[in-house]
Amino acid sequence: MTEEEYFRMRNLLDTVIEQQANFAENQRKAEERQTKTDEQIANNTKSITALLALAEMHEQEITKTNKEMAEQFKRTDGRINALVDVVERYITKG
Repeated sequence: MTEEEYFRMRNLLDTVIEQQANFAENQRKAEERQTKTDEQIANNTKSITALLALAEMHEQEITKTNKEMAEQFKRTDGRINALVDVVERYITKG
């Protein structure tokens, strides 16, 4: 092997080693990004679960309020009907 061939081989090896180091660094950075993304997804999943639970509680409260209002309307209708009956009897007798 001539000196020129040796230097050419050495340059090729140095290039390969440098590219391998760059690849390893890029791989490490990609793994860090993936870890952060996984953590964010886990946190978002927890937040979404909490929001869904809150929405379910709100839905239950709204349903309860609607039922209470419906009952109140029925009682009010009953009172109005009783008043109408009294007024009609008073007018027809009067």
